[in-house]
Amino acid sequence: MEMKYWSGYAKYLVLSDRSKNKLKSSFMHYQDFIILKNVINDIAFTDKSTYSYGGNIYSRKITTTEAKNILDNINKCIWTDVTLKLFIVASQLKLKICC
Repeated sequence: MEMKYWSGYAKYLVLSDRSKNKLKSSFMHYQDFIILKNVINDIAFTDKSTYSYGGNIYSRKITTTEAKNILDNINKCIWTDVTLKLFIVASQLKLKICC
């Protein structure tokens, strides 16, 4: 089956496997990953130095270009050093996508 027909969770499982299990593959972790992906999407399409989530305001730790590259890698199920930067945002938001 072509990747364009995979569900979001199926893509997440492949990305988790390619991350050498840095991303945990449970559905609970996937739900936090979806939140993280939406926040990274917001960062990718704004030039503001801050972003908000859950009523809190955070300083950006990744650039717009890095955010766009992370999203591109997620969509293609590619794990690189750039993709690894999603943990920076996840730790700011206290989202559990690993361990």
